[in-house]
Amino acid sequence: MSTRYRVILISGIITLLATVIISCLCIADWNGVTPWAFTAILWAEIVFFGGLLFVEWESKKTDQIITRSLLYTIIAAYTIINFLVSILYIVLFKESHTSFAIIQIALFSISAISIAISMAASKAVRQSNDQTMKAVDNAEAIIERLNKLLVRPECEPYTSMLKSLSEDLRFTDISKTVPEDADIAMNISEIELTLCNLDDAADEKIKSALVRLKTLIEQRKLSVSSINKGKI
Repeated sequence: MSTRYRVILISGIITLLATVIISCLCIADWNGVTPWAFTAILWAEIVFFGGLLFVEWESKKTDQIITRSLLYTIIAAYTIINFLVSILYIVLFKESHTSFAIIQIALFSISAISIAISMAASKAVRQSNDQTMKAVDNAEAIIERLNKLLVRPECEPYTSMLKSLSEDLRFTDISKTVPEDADIAMNISEIELTLCNLDDAADEKIKSALVRLKTLIEQRKLSVSSINKGKI
C-alpha cells in the first residue's frame, strides 16, 4: 500500500470517528429524520474517502488528468451537498422523511451517472492517446530505418532520395496508423535485404523500391487526410 493510500485511509477513519463523537455530543434529539441524516453524513464521508481511493486506483488505467479533475469534483460536490442537506434536515425539517429520502436518492443517482460518464470519457481519451503514441512510435521507427540506410556506404548513390523520403515522412501526420505503414515498412525491408545480397540486379531493385516508397508516402498522406476529414 502506497503512502498516498495510507494517508487517505487514516484520514477517513479519523474523520468518521470525529463525526460520531461530535454528533453524540451536539445532537440531543435523535427523533424524526435525525438518525437517517446522521447516517447520510457518515455515508457521504465514506463515499468521499472511498472515492479518493478509487480515483487513485482507477487513474492508472485511464487518463489521469480527466479522471482526477472530474471525479474529484463530483465526489466533493456530492459530499458537501449531502452534508449540508443532512444538517439542514437535522436542524429544521426533523419530520420530513419523504423529501429527505427523495433528495438523497436523486443526489446519489446524479452523482453515480456523472461518475459513469466521466469514467467512459476518461477511458476513451486514454485509448486514443495510447493509439496515437503507438502510431508515432511506429512511424519514428520507420524514419529511423531510413536514416540508418542513409549512412550506409552502399546507399551513397541513393542518399538524396532516401533523405527526401525521410523528410517527407517526418513532416506528415504520424499520429495516425494507416494501411500504407505496413507496406512502407515492407519496402524498407526489401531494400535492407537487397543490400545484404548485392548482385547485378541490386541497383534496379533498390531504385524500384525507392519509387514505391515515394508513392506509398504520398498515398499515406491521402489516407491520413481522409481519416481526419471523417472525424470532422
